[in-house]
Formats: sequence, structure tokens, C-alpha cells
Amino acid sequence: MSLPHVLLGLLAEAPSTGYDLARAIQEEMDPVWRAELSQIYPALGRLRRAGFVVLRVLGPHRGPRRNLYRVTAAGRRELRRWVAEPAPAPRAKDAVLARLAFLDYLPPPERRAAVLGQETVIADEIRRLRAGRVPRGYRSHALRGAVERLESVRRFLRARAAEESRRPLPDKSVARR
Repeated sequence: MSLPHVLLGLLAEAPSTGYDLARAIQEEMDPVWRAELSQIYPALGRLRRAGFVVLRVLGPHRGPRRNLYRVTAAGRRELRRWVAEPAPAPRAKDAVLARLAFLDYLPPPERRAAVLGQETVIADEIRRLRAGRVPRGYRSHALRGAVERLESVRRFLRARAAEESRRPLPDKSVARR
């Protein structure tokens, strides 16, 4: 996914400042996309140089000046092009599955506890997402997709924990090399 395209999508709804965009990403895109102001402003600069957004400086009536960004017709065309093309298969860095890959380094009794601990973290995140404000339009579908993905990982972890509880403990009498 591309931060510039996420910004174009948000700006297509209404002109915004960089700060407003950061807040919208945090509040409405949280389960599917995250970005900091330090990433947003350079991306806005690239969009501006490409002709996809224009900048209007709002005068300092009180306090510092504000930069208001608005999507252009070229930006709307780019957004439509990006949304219409299929995205590549996700290849995210997944801290949960990375830890699962190395559970062999824990003694068997600790494995199940580690898996159940991770399942609890994911269950808490699912509850947080369900308790939050439901976004408008297709963002609500993106939120639902993120929750369903987390529920899938949670089911997978619960199955691994059950599998760990059925595994026989290693024979302690076997000499170690």
C-alpha cells in the first residue's frame, strides 16, 4: 500500500492540513494503515511536485500559518487508477508469526503460555477495534476485514495452544549431548 495514495483518498473527501490527515489516519485507518507526521509531510511534498495536490497557505490570523492541501483532477485520476488495480499479495512484517517461528527455543511448558499470551493481546485488540467508532463507507469494510484477519490469527493461535497441551513432555531421563 502506498501512503501517497492513502493521502489522496483522504484529500478526495475534503481539503486538509497535514495534522488533520495524521488524525484521520489514526482515527479512521488505524487497523489497516499507520503513518506519522514525519512521513506525511514528505509524501505531501511528493504529491505536490507530481501535480496531484495543491497547497494553499492560510494566513496567520492567530498562531502559525497552516498549509491546506487539496486534491487536483490529476490526483483524483491517480487515486481511481490505484484503487482499480489489484494490490499485490500482502507481505507484511508479522511480529506474531515471526515469534511463532521460533517457539522451538522455549521449553514446552512455556510455549503454550507464550501462544496464549499472544492470543490475549490479539483478543484485546479485536475488542478495542469493535468498541471504536465505525468509519463511513468502505472504510467500515476495511475495519471489518482487519478484525476478521485478527480473528483468524486468534483462532490459529488457540489451535496451536491446544496442540501444545496435547504434546507429551520430553523424557527428562534422556542424556543431553
